Amino acid sequence: MSIGMQTTAGLSTSGPAAALREDRTGVWNGPAPVGSTGRTQTGAETAAAAAPQSEFLLLRSGAKLPLVGFGTYKVDQADSVRCAIAEGYRHIDCASFYGNEETIGEGMADFIRQGHRSELFVTSKIWNDAHRPKLVRASCEKSIKDLGCEYLDLLLMHWPEAWQPDSGMPGKPDDTVTIQQTWEAMEELVDRGLVRHLGVSNFSVKQVEELLDYARIKPVANQVELHPFLPQRKLVGVCARKGVHCIAFSPLGHSDPGVINNHVLKEVAQELKRTSAQVCLKWNVQRGVPVIPRSQNPKNIKANIDGIFHWVLPRAAKAKLDTLDSGIRKVNAEWHDWGDVEEGGASKPSKVLA
Repeated sequence: MSIGMQTTAGLSTSGPAAALREDRTGVWNGPAPVGSTGRTQTGAETAAAAAPQSEFLLLRSGAKLPLVGFGTYKVDQADSVRCAIAEGYRHIDCASFYGNEETIGEGMADFIRQGHRSELFVTSKIWNDAHRPKLVRASCEKSIKDLGCEYLDLLLMHWPEAWQPDSGMPGKPDDTVTIQQTWEAMEELVDRGLVRHLGVSNFSVKQVEELLDYARIKPVANQVELHPFLPQRKLVGVCARKGVHCIAFSPLGHSDPGVINNHVLKEVAQELKRTSAQVCLKWNVQRGVPVIPRSQNPKNIKANIDGIFHWVLPRAAKAKLDTLDSGIRKVNAEWHDWGDVEEGGASKPSKVLA
């Protein structure tokens, strides 16, 4: 567990759990990232595995960010949201770009009307063509209205890209506004009580560090693609140490069958008597990274959260999953320059420590 992340329940300062903390290197809640060395699991790890993992992270404000959320990209049925809430999902991840926030709001409406708004953690995002300050506020207010949620728990800048309003997809660069000006407009939304927390999405280590230098209200999250094939360990670790929690979108590989059907993932799942999707999600959750899987299949919605906090990936299983790291993105916008992933943070390779 890295600085600023609270992902285990009741860890004491001595005993087996403390021994496990001292044994860890890197960003991993449990077996230390030891590559494929396959070290035998210690008694400390076994003892720590017996206790259920906390179901949330604590943000700077003390608010709880659920470790398993419900993604709404391409979700077009309100019943899917109702199903997710019934199964225990409390983080509902939305975006104006998805074009479905009214539908998502319909799915949340009964739960909110019953007086449970405070139990939900609702996220939305500012799209690239709404970076100008006046458009930032208009986008936020529309999301709140369409979602029927009174306020947003988290508002993200969807991409570090500013496009001219209504300029298509991809849009034309908007040179009249900077990332800093957009962020300052987002900060005003917190001041007005429309938003509780701010964050970003698809930001690099360098971009997060630049934002932290001038932000009056610091970001609490950076939502990026994360799964065993794209662990982005340096990004996750540097952000965590700066109090910015990485949240995994497309934690199942953006519906790429090559991810869920990978023979290594299937082998680990079979050994643990889990599904490949459950193993893939647990890989992130166990290192303290919230996931937002998407599904409209009630069976899968249930399976993605059912019992996830009551089992662990053993060291040997994690070592096998480490071999899947290919650095290949499943969500790769052609109009976005990802830059050098090693730029920013400490000047060392982003590798698993042996």
